[in-house]
Amino acid sequence: MALFIAGPVAGQVSGRIGSTVFAKNRSGSYIRQGTVPITSTTSYAMAAKARMTAATQAWQLLTAGQRLAWAEWANANPTVNRLGQQIHLTGHAAFVGIFCRLTAAALSTLTTPPILPAPAPLVTCTFDADIGPGDFDLTYTATPLGAAEYLWLEACVVDSAGINFVQNLKRFIGISAAAQASPFEQQSLVEARFGTLEVDNIVHMFVYTFSSVTGLLSAPLRVQATVVDTTV
Repeated sequence: MALFIAGPVAGQVSGRIGSTVFAKNRSGSYIRQGTVPITSTTSYAMAAKARMTAATQAWQLLTAGQRLAWAEWANANPTVNRLGQQIHLTGHAAFVGIFCRLTAAALSTLTTPPILPAPAPLVTCTFDADIGPGDFDLTYTATPLGAAEYLWLEACVVDSAGINFVQNLKRFIGISAAAQASPFEQQSLVEARFGTLEVDNIVHMFVYTFSSVTGLLSAPLRVQATVVDTTV
């Protein structure tokens, strides 16, 4: 799905032209390809669907006061879309996002919105991608993380150095242990999601600090590395 900002030629577009669909939601105007929906049955997709179902059921159990508190929190804490625009989620969407992150990490969920702010991002982060005898890990500061903090990792694998916009390709691959110390080896996480890596693959990593207290993520640090094999 592509986001766009309307200009002087087209102030607003809605509907379908051929196979292209123009629409608008709380996040702004967007363009998508009109396709016949398909059902994904990968283990990752099924787990995500299960978390969404659980989140919706948990939302229905909240009191009217708790739902109002989430709506007020979402309005006071805007998020940023892929175009860098600030958007305000609904209280339901804010609750679902935090609920799903906490359940993905097998942590206790919240019925009321967080009081503390999002955790601070890592200060520095570098990435080595040796699938041979060398290192395939993230080296970062500050280290170790706080007692209630984890690394939250998203990644994608591409085969060309010319592919730099990868926001629509990145996938959640996993989290570290609490208070993880640097360096953190993540080859198994990347390969579990994307398959066996090959020399000259380019791995893009988006590294967040995740708080188990609030369910919030820091701003990400983005790093990338070209896969090498120092065996030869």
